[in-house]
Formats: sequence, C-alpha cells, structure tokens
Amino acid sequence: METTARYVIVGFFTLACALAGFVFVYWLKNSGGSGQALYWIRFEQPVIGVRPGVSVLFNGLRVGEVRQVNLSAADPKEVRTLVAVDPATPVRADTTITVDTQGLMGSAVVSMIGGSPAAEIRREANVTPVLSASKDAGQTLTQAAKATLKKIDDLVGDNSESLHSAIDNINTFSAALARNSNRVDDILAGLAKLSGGGETKPQRTFDLAAPALTPGAPIEAQVAIPDLSTLLSFETQRLLVSPHSGERKQIEGGQWGDTLPKLVQAKIMQSLEAAGFAHVAKGMDGFDAQYQLILDIRAFEVSLDPQPEAKVQLNAKLEKGGKIVATQDFAGSAPAKSADAPDAAAALNAAFAKAATDLAGWMRKKV
Repeated sequence: METTARYVIVGFFTLACALAGFVFVYWLKNSGGSGQALYWIRFEQPVIGVRPGVSVLFNGLRVGEVRQVNLSAADPKEVRTLVAVDPATPVRADTTITVDTQGLMGSAVVSMIGGSPAAEIRREANVTPVLSASKDAGQTLTQAAKATLKKIDDLVGDNSESLHSAIDNINTFSAALARNSNRVDDILAGLAKLSGGGETKPQRTFDLAAPALTPGAPIEAQVAIPDLSTLLSFETQRLLVSPHSGERKQIEGGQWGDTLPKLVQAKIMQSLEAAGFAHVAKGMDGFDAQYQLILDIRAFEVSLDPQPEAKVQLNAKLEKGGKIVATQDFAGSAPAKSADAPDAAAALNAAFAKAATDLAGWMRKKV
C-alpha cells in the first residue's frame, strides 16, 4: 500500500508540473513574454521590407518591434503583422499606420501616428486587437518615384516649347562665358581674395579595422547581414563628436572611407570570417541563409563630457526561420587623446574592436 501511495504522489506531481508548463507557455505566447502589448495589423497592400525585428515607431519614437508577418489564407491581398509595443504607448482604434523608411534609402519601419483620445481599444481576454493600416500604407518609394516621374513627364510635355527656348538661351550664355573665360577666372580669384577664402585643406580618409581574432573551429552555417539601420546622423562618412549629451557635430579634417553603416557592415563580416564562420555575405536576393544578423548602430562618436572618450554601441538581432531567436547589445569604449580627426579615428577603432569581438563570440555561441 505504501509503495502504491508513493507512485500516486509521484504521478500527481508529474501531472501538475506538466500542466504548469503548459500554462506558462500559454501565458508567454499571449503576453509577449516581457509585459509588451500585442497588436495584429492588417495591410491590404504589399509591405516590402517588413520582417521580424523591424522597428515600430509611434509619432517618430521607437516603441517596439515586429514579431510575425503572415499571409492571410482567406484574402490574397491581405498581410497580417504581429507587433509588440510598450504597453504605455497610446495606440487608439483610429491610429494611422503606414510603412515608412529610415532616411531616404534606409530600412523599413512600421509607423504609427496619433489617434483620437476617445477612441480607446477595448481588450478582451485572450484576444489580440486587430488594427487596420492605411490603404496606401504599403506604397513603396519606387512606386512614389514612378508617380512623380509621370507628373514630371507630363509637365515637360506641356512646356516643351518654353524649355527649348530656355535651352537656346543657356547655349548663348555658355558661349559668351567661353569667349570671356580668362576674365571670369580673374573675377573669381578677386572675389576669393576679398572674402578671405583660400584653398581648403584636404580631408584625411580613415579606415575602420576589423579586430584580430583567433579563429575557432570552422562553422558551416550560412549567415547574411542585411543593410544596417541607424539614425540619419550616422548615415555619413564624417567622424562625429558629442560635446554634450544629445548633441552631435562633425569633426573637420577627416572622414571614413565609406558611409558608416556600410563600413560597419563590411568589418562585421570580416570579424565573423576571422572567428571561423565559413559562409558570411550581405543580405541580398537569391542568398538563402540559415541565419540573418540584423544590426542597428546606436552610438558611434567621441563624447567630450567629461573627458574625450570614443563610444560604440551596436544592437544585434539573430533571425532564424523568420523569427528572432536572440538579441543583444554590444558596447565598446576607449579614451581619446583629443577630438582631432586622427585621435578620434584611433579611439573609435579601439572601441569598435571591443564591440565587434564580443559580437563574434556571441554569434559562435548562438549559431
């Protein structure tokens, strides 16, 4: 009898643990796992560039990210996107939802704008609210450019005679300038002397060095790195300095060899190859990778408050099978001798090396 009783107790305990596990998974799925508010967004047009890990903005501020992107089996025109946002975000039933881009040619983002204070969303237990995006939410930059070019073509066609006349006048003026080119050079030289202008100092070009890593055992997994997303202020070749918190200025006398996002993308690829990854490439059509490493530049500047210090911060998201399986921030810092271009470039290289080394080690553990 005692043996039977022990078996019954063990059986009940095992059943209770299994039931608790199912309840926890159910809670995790429906609550987002981190106290975030979940919404389904229904799009009725293509949403090019929207994928898991893409940022969600509310009135221009980042409040969350895309979790899932699904096609509707009932309606071929419909795309459903699951987003997780900060529960304090004032999302309303009439909030305008569009697909935007960061910068002119940046990565896609889901943008939420405004809404009526009275149009609150009533949440039901175990039901994720569904929001409808604007009808033109999926209009791509290419489609907008085509519409604009069509208008320009119509405008040129309606004013062809006036344009021919203007071109003839330009040719006449150009011929007059050619006949008096020597005088024009003298006039420009005189204006330069009067304004105190002179020859500008050439900009020195600096390269970002990938860290020297000791390769481990070769990893055959294929990894793609799409174009990096970042603030518009980092979409530049110029070195940046931050005199005070929230303020950035360009450093004169030096620049990177390419725009910062492209340079960081190339050097992270080199870092992963040095760490033992055999197949690393940029994200592109036709390259079917097992993993996607989505990177965002959060900081890449020399801070002057209180002492000159280079600061680099990268956010990494590892995507597999259309889902984000891991995310991590990587930061590096290094003292700078001064805010001059050579010292700033050297300090930023040192800070980037620390962040890139940690990122490569993290990738070896996760892949």
